[in-house]
Amino acid sequence: MYFGILLAIGVFFIFISFTMFLPNMVLMTQKFAICFTLGCIFIIGSFFALKGPQNQFTDMTSKERLLFIMSFIGSMVGTLYV
Repeated sequence: MYFGILLAIGVFFIFISFTMFLPNMVLMTQKFAICFTLGCIFIIGSFFALKGPQNQFTDMTSKERLLFIMSFIGSMVGTLYV
């Protein structure tokens, strides 16, 4: 149940960021970045709820995926910083 709720909230935030704020990117840059980042966080959180926090964290920090997850988190932090 938590998976579905968090996934729906994440998809909603990404949908809002693309439909409302992407056409007005020059005027509302912060709102697009915040909505898109929140959507990504909620979608990742939904998979934490689905697989369990410990299993998802060990799966994300495995040697094969560590570079990708670090670059993804770095890009989200960089987006919010800029």
